[in-house]
Amino acid sequence: MGGELTAAIKGGLRKSAKEVLEHTDYVKKELDNLIIEENNVKRKLTNEEIDDFFKHLEDVAGFKKAINQYRKIVYSKGLRGEANLTLKQKDEILEYAKKYNIDEKNIDFKDGISDHETGYSLMFGLDRLVINTDVMPGKFNTANSRLSWKAAIAHELEGHRLAALNNKTFFDSNLTGSQNNLLEEMQASIRASKHGKDLNKVDRLDLLDDALERFKSHKDILKGSKYENYNFEQITQLLWITKN
Repeated sequence: MGGELTAAIKGGLRKSAKEVLEHTDYVKKELDNLIIEENNVKRKLTNEEIDDFFKHLEDVAGFKKAINQYRKIVYSKGLRGEANLTLKQKDEILEYAKKYNIDEKNIDFKDGISDHETGYSLMFGLDRLVINTDVMPGKFNTANSRLSWKAAIAHELEGHRLAALNNKTFFDSNLTGSQNNLLEEMQASIRASKHGKDLNKVDRLDLLDDALERFKSHKDILKGSKYENYNFEQITQLLWITKN
């Protein structure tokens, strides 16, 4: 029983570490503003300490384990794709991502070697897009599951990346991390729906529906905040969704 409990605790810690690493830009901002007290002297964390923090999280999350033992995939329970990307798919995704002026060397395909989810991060000046199997659509009739790979990339680059580069990532110091994250994800999908490059009408509608579904499914997260009684249209007015 003790072994089972230990395994469960380790599994929980690993999952929590992965969830934090999905939002490195927000966590970095929080750490940059963190004040600690050491020997009765208050100070901010150094860049080296922040870097060590993220390295430790990667170790806990299991990102640095040997990759040759078995194929690693992003298990989404069917919400998003889980099959290895073909060379043709990678070429198409790469060429599309480059339309957002991201350097090819900063695009990192992880399918088969890591369970790091598809996502964008800007940390310590590093402009990085990770692409995994979950860039492809899943099998459910929800907006998020339906998103094409092109819509998913637009969400990351037109949504999260452009906001990060323009210091427009949604952040309200009066909100919790979960509340800020919900509004940032909604902002990314709406921005991509409006301004994503070379998207068809279905892609744009699915992205807008994704933002709406996120709001309807998770609006309870906003309870206790100044936005708890806002409707979708009122929330939208808070977001950076105008053309840059």
